[in-house]
Amino acid sequence: MNFEKHEIEQGNIMIAFSDENLSVGTLEIEPRQELAKHNRPVLESLFQLKGKCTMKLFDEDGSVREVMLSEGESIDIPPSQFHIHSNPSEENSITLWKASGDITSIIEKIRESSKM
Repeated sequence: MNFEKHEIEQGNIMIAFSDENLSVGTLEIEPRQELAKHNRPVLESLFQLKGKCTMKLFDEDGSVREVMLSEGESIDIPPSQFHIHSNPSEENSITLWKASGDITSIIEKIRESSKM
């Protein structure tokens, strides 16, 4: 399996596999960093491998709820739900992500915008 490492301002995105049905990888966020608010058109499943990650979930009514993922914990994010991955701690956060569906256009944007 060919793993791709893409550097982003907040850490790294590793892509282990991606096609029209499934994409899998890891997200490493450095201490006190967070990603921009975004959504995915498919179910996104997250599993916390190392450290902690706070998920800010934006509901349709405008409310925001936070879910803290500690090592070994997981969450499913429904299609199209806006969210933010945030690392509240002083150690790197590593989250395994799985997108169940076609996010190949998003993967291409990651490849184009990062330094491999």
